[in-house]
Amino acid sequence: LQQAALKVNNTELNIFNTQGIWGFDGKDTERRRQMGETIVNEIKDKENVILTGDFNISPDTETIAGIEQHLKNVFKNELTTSFNMKRKDNLGYAAAVVDMIFTSKNIKILEHHCPQADVSDHLPLVCVLEI
Repeated sequence: LQQAALKVNNTELNIFNTQGIWGFDGKDTERRRQMGETIVNEIKDKENVILTGDFNISPDTETIAGIEQHLKNVFKNELTTSFNMKRKDNLGYAAAVVDMIFTSKNIKILEHHCPQADVSDHLPLVCVLEI
């Protein structure tokens, strides 16, 4: 888990990025639950949080539900996959969402989208936010 504290127009932003525990499926495991607990412990008392990353876990898990108790899941239930299927040959990736963006509840999401850009094996997630 990486953190950067940024000051913008006298407002402190707490930006977090993570690379989650890899596995053959996106289900909860002990290590992934631990990852979620670590994230929650770091973000729970902070304001103006933006958390992003490749969590390597499905959004419908207890791990992600724990994070959602504190932050909004920007793309919740909107994506079929976060993988660029032009670069994947295992069809299991076509129904896997592992990349996510979360924000504090006070941060207004003006727009968000997932462009079909062929620059990686993952698709980019884009948000315009108002703080």
